[in-house]
Amino acid sequence: MPGENELRKLNIDETIYETEVPPSFDQRWSPPDAKHIKAFIPGTVIEVKTKVGTIVREGDILLILDAMKMYNEIVAPVAGTVEVIAVSAGERVEKNQLLVRLK
Repeated sequence: MPGENELRKLNIDETIYETEVPPSFDQRWSPPDAKHIKAFIPGTVIEVKTKVGTIVREGDILLILDAMKMYNEIVAPVAGTVEVIAVSAGERVEKNQLLVRLK
């Protein structure tokens, strides 16, 4: 495994390049957890349409997010029970911020 400041040679279309490889290069990708619903874009929560303990089905509306002057219905990607609501109406959220967690 390369360390910091270690250079690797890359051959791209018969041209040799030397580049530094960051430590994050060797981390493996894993799919996101479908039960952790995150903001896909920065915006403002307009309305929370569920409560902790509610049993939801795939496709049920969890909240409304205003992003770029458009209202977006954030829906449950899978069935489950609402375990955490991490935001409230009027709150500004950033991309990838946790909105709701299901169990």
